[in-house]
Amino acid sequence: MDRLQQTSLALGPASGRFDCHVVEPGRAVPSLEEDVREGLLFAPRSLPPKYFYDARGSVLFDRICETPEYYPTRTEDALLARCADAVIAEARPDHVIELGSGASRKTRHLLDAVERAGLRHCRYWPFDVCEPMLREAGERLLARHPWLRIDALVGDYLAGLDGLPRPEGRRLFVFLGSTIGNFEPQQARDFLAGLAACMGGRDSLLLGADRVKDPSVLEAAYNDAAGITADFNLNLLRVLNRELAADFELGAFRHRAVYD
Repeated sequence: MDRLQQTSLALGPASGRFDCHVVEPGRAVPSLEEDVREGLLFAPRSLPPKYFYDARGSVLFDRICETPEYYPTRTEDALLARCADAVIAEARPDHVIELGSGASRKTRHLLDAVERAGLRHCRYWPFDVCEPMLREAGERLLARHPWLRIDALVGDYLAGLDGLPRPEGRRLFVFLGSTIGNFEPQQARDFLAGLAACMGGRDSLLLGADRVKDPSVLEAAYNDAAGITADFNLNLLRVLNRELAADFELGAFRHRAVYD
């Protein structure tokens, strides 16, 4: 596999069905320091969302998905539960490649449908920046599907998709969670164009996207009463303190989410 570096991974008795690979970036990617210099010294201030997802941030996001206000996960989960068999019947994948897989909780519906369709040769390729989360997700999925072969991909899919594996057979690309909504419009177009360039005539894409709705519903989803989203966002300052020896005082900041 081009541009993949394999790492060993201990996952108990099912470890022979799990491998972890580092995907090298397809183009030069700004460092955290460069992104911070570019994003925080000019208005409006911003940072790429990928920096939320260190090990602590990934766990916090998993908790956000369980809050009563955060409807996207529940809604998409219900849609997949209803439509997974039809998706798999149409795609007939030999490989499922999920970009930004996180905890892979909703993906279980697709893998359940793969099993029902008798496609136990199908391999799952979760792609995420957080290796600990990939390990935990692999444990859960192998417990549910002992037949499954998982090739976890550690890397940043925004660094280009040239390093994606190109195994023989039909591939189903999966991009869930309305993550496409994190992109600026041109970024989204460029990303989807890059993904299309990686796909062959027998490949398919399953894309999850939210829709515009009552702003009060949208804002509540990112202002949960338990304050988990606030902790998730402020955790980015912890990342900067740890990685760049910054001196942000978290108590001097507050979280506020407003729909534009």
